[in-house]
Amino acid sequence: MAAIPKPKKNKVPGKTEWTLALEKFNTRAREVRTQYHLGPLGRAIVAYRLQPRLLAAGYSAEVVRQILFSMVLHAFVG
Repeated sequence: MAAIPKPKKNKVPGKTEWTLALEKFNTRAREVRTQYHLGPLGRAIVAYRLQPRLLAAGYSAEVVRQILFSMVLHAFVG
């Protein structure tokens, strides 16, 4: 599994930058779901295992919450 990059401490991303990054993340997540044929349970397991890795990498709890919420939403919607 690829390493999670450390967050940039001095820069607060703007709404546009955050939206673009989240779209890129969701696109990559969709590719992984397709590649490994993950169903809803597999997607939930990925989200559950990703949370502590993001927190350990230094991302704030709020950012991790937003990322995981987006993952879960996309897992059940499309």
